[in-house]
Amino acid sequence: MKTISKVLAVVLVITMVACVMTACGGNSGGSSDILSGTWKQTDEVNGDWTWTFDGAGKCTLVGITTGIETNGTYTLDETAKTVTVNMELWDDEKVYDYALDGDKLDLTSTYSTYHLVKQ
Repeated sequence: MKTISKVLAVVLVITMVACVMTACGGNSGGSSDILSGTWKQTDEVNGDWTWTFDGAGKCTLVGITTGIETNGTYTLDETAKTVTVNMELWDDEKVYDYALDGDKLDLTSTYSTYHLVKQ
């Protein structure tokens, strides 16, 4: 009877660990944020920019050709397909509609559209 109890206890522990790991998400970074990572924008008019989203609500925008760098925050709404970005150097936050296709990300607002590629 003791052997059966030990086997049952081990099976229950394995089941619990599997459930916890499944609940934590499926990707290796632990973040389910689809924007998480570094994205590059090449723009003939405004120069090259790198956008970095940390997967936890913080972001950075670096102008490769301009030397401008600013930190900020973002909020992702996957249901509405929008991302709200607020950078330190901007006067106000911007709301972008986003379209994600593999490693390509388009951010579109009333005033601008950015085409980015995941790095």
